[in-house]
Amino acid sequence: MNRKAFTLIELLVVIAIIAILAAILFPVFAQAKAAAKKTAALSNLKQNAVAVLMYNTDYDDVFAQSAYSMAPSGIVVPGSGAQIFSIYDAIYPYTKNKDIYMDPAEPKAIKWKDVLASIGLQPFQNGGNTIEFASTAINFAVFEDPSVPPNLAGNDPVVSESSLSTPVETAMFFSARYIGAGVLNPDAPTGTPNYRNPAGPFAAQNFPGTARHTDTIVINFVDGHAKAFKRNAGLPGTAPDLHYTGAANIIKAYNLPYDVNGIPDLVAEPRP
Repeated sequence: MNRKAFTLIELLVVIAIIAILAAILFPVFAQAKAAAKKTAALSNLKQNAVAVLMYNTDYDDVFAQSAYSMAPSGIVVPGSGAQIFSIYDAIYPYTKNKDIYMDPAEPKAIKWKDVLASIGLQPFQNGGNTIEFASTAINFAVFEDPSVPPNLAGNDPVVSESSLSTPVETAMFFSARYIGAGVLNPDAPTGTPNYRNPAGPFAAQNFPGTARHTDTIVINFVDGHAKAFKRNAGLPGTAPDLHYTGAANIIKAYNLPYDVNGIPDLVAEPRP
């Protein structure tokens, strides 16, 4: 029995159909993949929020510090080589999974080990659970850091969870990346309440919110929920004002990240 072979025209028609289907389906697959990463990022931040609340329950309703030195003094001294115990280390016993500190869309956005090494410090050594990378930054107004001494005005004590008037609107962690160390000039105007923010590499403006999920920033809150916000969408907050040199705006500390608040976005999309 003779089989008729495809003609060139028939073959070209088949190829054209395949190309059309690919053009239709590939974007759908890409969107599905992006949606899955966004869902995973939200889940990670939800788990982080729950871990913080569990920590607070065990430690008299008080949030952990953002970081402190494992040196006997507890003071962060650049160049000392000391291990730094971060907020990620503080809540690790409640998560038992350092991977949830990383966003699947950009798992090493914040190279914590390199940030510390740049000022002669190192991460807290916890064997295979040493935390070297993260994809989220923190609201310094919640996770106070009385151990960082230089260039601070009004270095506040740790924060009590019950002291927050609107936990549902108070951000804790948000999708971000590290863009390099700048120096924060503490020039708060007279009467500015609770002005504080770490200088140098730990300054909050070095960790801008990053819209890596279809132009949204993933944020969790003190009440335990997590949500994706459109960039420049406006995030309500409850903290006293902070004043930053060179900033056109007075920024409410609980209103982080910056580009949710209308301040020009520093990093809109992940770097390659």
